[in-house]
Amino acid sequence: MTTRCCFRLFFLTLIWVAALAARQQEAIPLPLPEAIDLARASHPALQAAQGRVDAARSRVVEARSAMLPQLRLSGRAAYLSDVPEFTIPFLGSDPLFPSINRNYSARVSLQQNLFSGFRLQNSLDMAERNASAALSEAQRDESDLILNVTVAYWSLYRAYRAERVLWQSVEQVSAHLADIRNFRAQGLATDYDVLKVETQLSDIRVRFVEARSNVRLARMTLNNLTGRPLGEPVFPSTAPQAEDTSNVLKFAMESMMQRAREQRPEVSAARERRTMQEAALAVARGGWYPQVLLSANYDYARPNQRVIPPKDAWEQTWDVGVIIQWNLWDWFATQAQTSQARANLSVADAALNQVHDAVALESAQAYFRASEAKERIDVATLGTKQAEEGFRITQEKFKQGMASNSDLLDAELALLQARLNETQAVVDYVIQVQRLKKATGDLQ
Repeated sequence: MTTRCCFRLFFLTLIWVAALAARQQEAIPLPLPEAIDLARASHPALQAAQGRVDAARSRVVEARSAMLPQLRLSGRAAYLSDVPEFTIPFLGSDPLFPSINRNYSARVSLQQNLFSGFRLQNSLDMAERNASAALSEAQRDESDLILNVTVAYWSLYRAYRAERVLWQSVEQVSAHLADIRNFRAQGLATDYDVLKVETQLSDIRVRFVEARSNVRLARMTLNNLTGRPLGEPVFPSTAPQAEDTSNVLKFAMESMMQRAREQRPEVSAARERRTMQEAALAVARGGWYPQVLLSANYDYARPNQRVIPPKDAWEQTWDVGVIIQWNLWDWFATQAQTSQARANLSVADAALNQVHDAVALESAQAYFRASEAKERIDVATLGTKQAEEGFRITQEKFKQGMASNSDLLDAELALLQARLNETQAVVDYVIQVQRLKKATGDLQ
């Protein structure tokens, strides 16, 4: 009976190892830089952000074109109703102004704005500020995407590591189970001892199944961000490197906060939006001023209305002049537009202050979390070494009959937890470092 159980346990172990190895072999290695590049190339958020940047830049071209001469071509063909012809009796029977029913005309017009109350210049400034803000917002979206991909990548790495650690624990406890069954056969252990080991092995296997499911879910999240099919088997081939604290946290917290205010794209975007609202206020105030335009026209018409008497023939004329337009009364529309622009400027001021406070708080929180995560790495690494040594000593004592079954089970469980804690601490630190870089505007 004992030999049969051992054989069955050995057979199941081989199946588990083969399945794990087969899955690792068929999985596609994915380095972190490649994952980030894939997300940059295919993620809809960046495509939408680039679309907004392109639209804003086109608006700059549109605003600049309004300051340049405008050349237009127009034409007209019409059939007119009959009207009495104008004749002067004592000059003969020929009409002085004949009725010409068919009219044709073509006009080329040239207009140049000379003065518009500074509205065109400020409209161009608005468009340029909007384009700059759109570019900063696109950089913010890119930073957010890089952080999300990085977090998803290390989450998948953590899931893989947890799965591997749990499998190592399955192997350890399986070996323990084989030993305790041999002890029972020799009368050195009871059925209760065997049951305790079997219970712990079952519990670890359940946790292993959960870890395997976590790998699938984490892989789907990463694949979704990088534009791959959700079920495509990939595994993170980049190992986390615990960066030197002196390099990552080389600045004081106040310096980190100042760097965030100066470098974060959100701050740049809010600052540009505020300046844009200043230009919008100037545009609204331009309604109080007159507009002055230079106008030039060339007409080629049949009949040409400027030729007297009119003739049913093609004639060409031209004119050049200055046009002045001044809106003397608009029922307070300009005043309302100015008040609205001034209110929008106040909103932009408040938004800029809010962003300043938000990025400072985020950078301070990221600073403390990165520092804490670095300390937890040192503690977790030491804990793993201690747990490994404790397991080794307890296992040797157990084989010599100097340690109980419960002692070995406790040592195995402590080693499992220590390894999981170390994996969690390393991944948490790498993620917190990326959050700190993003918080200070260094993640690009």
